[in-house]
Amino acid sequence: MITEVYIFIVLIISSFLQTVTGFGYAIVTAPLLALVLGAKETVMLVMLTGLLIRFLLIGATRNEGSFKAIFPLISASIIGAIPGAYIMTIISGEMLKVFIGIVLLAAAIALWKKHTVVVKHHKATEAAVGAISGFLATTTSINGPPVVLYYMNSGADENKAEFRGNLTRYFFLINIASILMSIVAGTLKFQEIWFYTLISVPAAYIGFFMGQKLFYRINAETFRKASLIMIFASSIIIMGAELLKFLSQLC
Repeated sequence: MITEVYIFIVLIISSFLQTVTGFGYAIVTAPLLALVLGAKETVMLVMLTGLLIRFLLIGATRNEGSFKAIFPLISASIIGAIPGAYIMTIISGEMLKVFIGIVLLAAAIALWKKHTVVVKHHKATEAAVGAISGFLATTTSINGPPVVLYYMNSGADENKAEFRGNLTRYFFLINIASILMSIVAGTLKFQEIWFYTLISVPAAYIGFFMGQKLFYRINAETFRKASLIMIFASSIIIMGAELLKFLSQLC
């Protein structure tokens, strides 16, 4: 029962952050769930619950953002998701946890520093960003950082409503593609996480309701930094736990 309550609270917090900032659901949810679930169960649950909160956000951002604007990224992401789905069938849970931790730490540092790079070939850059994001979607469910960095680099985050709208549409479509590919690859086993998925419905709605109420009044920058601090801590905990397990086996 303690595990179920913990998961319920995590999903409220991550849904709230996703609603307020337009991103951060997977990079907050994945490491926190990985503390009580297996790596592969975590990826499956994040994909399913992420689709739910993004479905709610599609309705809330119906007049914000554009599917046309994110089409190049989506196309490249679907291509990148294919090898990612295959990797999930051969990688061990321990290796996946370490990979998640590394991805989180690198993403947090990059997002915190807000690096700006002059992009000369936008189409090629979008293709590369999309492919990397798609690969991460089916291996870790943490596909947001490359896309968020790309948009921030171009200054798109200056319009908060449009920024959130475009991110919502992108994550919604790649979320659907990732789930379909995982089903085909045989890595999405709903029977193992059906109960956690069920309790995520009210949790996601509570987080969405709270975030939507505060969206136009809250300081998104403060919440962005708070979520990044959580990412730092969670990634260190995940990698530290696996390192301790490895050292204990040596001893």
